[in-house]
Amino acid sequence: MAIKSNRTARKAVLTLFWCVLAFLYLFPYTWMVLTGFRHGVDTISMPPRFIFEPTLAGFRHLFEVTGFQKYIINSAVVTIVSVLLVICVSAPAAYALAHVSKRGGTLLVAILIARIIPGIAIGVPVYLIATRLHQLDTYQALVVINVAVNIPFAIWLMRSFFMEVHPTLREAAISDGCSEWQVFTKIMLPLVLGGMLATSVFVFIAVWNEFLFALILTTSVSPTAPLAMLGFRTQYGVQWDAVGAAAFLVSTPVIIFAFIMQRYLVQGLTMGSVK
Repeated sequence: MAIKSNRTARKAVLTLFWCVLAFLYLFPYTWMVLTGFRHGVDTISMPPRFIFEPTLAGFRHLFEVTGFQKYIINSAVVTIVSVLLVICVSAPAAYALAHVSKRGGTLLVAILIARIIPGIAIGVPVYLIATRLHQLDTYQALVVINVAVNIPFAIWLMRSFFMEVHPTLREAAISDGCSEWQVFTKIMLPLVLGGMLATSVFVFIAVWNEFLFALILTTSVSPTAPLAMLGFRTQYGVQWDAVGAAAFLVSTPVIIFAFIMQRYLVQGLTMGSVK
């Protein structure tokens, strides 16, 4: 009886702990969603108002006044093109570094160094190059810089997935007359598909939320949604209802994409069964 009561108490404590942890993680997002559906005065009131009259004024302001849908489209175009290019470039490079190249250590270190350089350190050179090439405020400039910034991360991550595939599979295919390209496309890619999709999720999140280079390279034609949210802070104050609505719209595609890809995300992050 005492053992059963101890187990019940332990379960209750663990349940309470996880509930508190979930509250701490979900409260900022919940508060953001609530901000999008209430008036600005309710957001800044003290004490905070958890019971309020819902309104869609923030969303109406986004679509009828600021044309926020244009910035959502800009983000979608830049993100989709960037993710596709990053995966297309990184997958062959990661395969080569994992199974073909025997002296890739120096290149891997160079790739890692390129990844850890802060974006602000290359902001001025990137701006000057885009100016010289007349590419300021264009999709091309944002796509190129996002691809360049995320390729090192994608190569490192995908290389680990390719290394989980035993090299004897490649050797057997080569001995059967397959070319390297055939080995890569017909054998390796199907085996690391989960890892590729997991990488695409991380790259999608990184590009969708990118702010610094959008701030440097765009003005009025191709600014993305995170950058457009700056416009809701004016000389008269912060339009909290519009900020909350915009944050909700910006975060929702990432959550939906991650939810759809969660099976592949878990599969990619738990690779290692192929030996």
